[in-house]
Amino acid sequence: MITNKVKTESFYLELGQLTPDSVDHLTPSFDHLPPNPYADGEFRLRRYSRFTLEQGQLHRLASQAFVQDESINHFQGNVVRSYEEIDDRIVVDPAFVELFEHFQKMASVADSTPIEVHQLRIFADHKVAEVAPEGIHQDGFDRIGIYVMQRHNIEGGNINIHLDRNSPALISHDFDKGEFVVLNDRKFFHSAQPIKPIDGDQGYMDIFVLTANLMH
Repeated sequence: MITNKVKTESFYLELGQLTPDSVDHLTPSFDHLPPNPYADGEFRLRRYSRFTLEQGQLHRLASQAFVQDESINHFQGNVVRSYEEIDDRIVVDPAFVELFEHFQKMASVADSTPIEVHQLRIFADHKVAEVAPEGIHQDGFDRIGIYVMQRHNIEGGNINIHLDRNSPALISHDFDKGEFVVLNDRKFFHSAQPIKPIDGDQGYMDIFVLTANLMH
């Protein structure tokens, strides 16, 4: 138990990339995200589900609303939000399971730990759109994983990692093609640059965000 505690507390962040085959499997599903009725619906489409990963098998948990405290999310804090579940056809795809396997292994997330996943398309139509309207922030979890599946016709959108709310970016990268970062959300803050279309038509970036609290 002591060894495990030291390992989880010493985790900072890890970078990685999904296989091209996994990216090809998952990216078409972003074309079927439903409308988002909340404040960020003007520039973000979303699905949201909860799972556990046990011995490499995903198990869907009961649906529940998503809410963040206003102290964490200044943009939509204390708003109870209900989103449609992630499509069953994606959940059974080994490429989707790969997201969770990387996340679990890198961040020492134990089997049977609830893991929340957001599937997001952030889009910009003829104007600038905020990728992270919260600014430099934490999500209020022990661990988060940000997986950028694809970028289309955009500039900007770099994911930034910060040591604190007022520090410049320690890492700033235009993640793409399944590149991801798994990080300790208690130690780091993150943000993202706005996006805008390159040629005036719609541009977008597609992202999975996984979050978990460690089981103590």
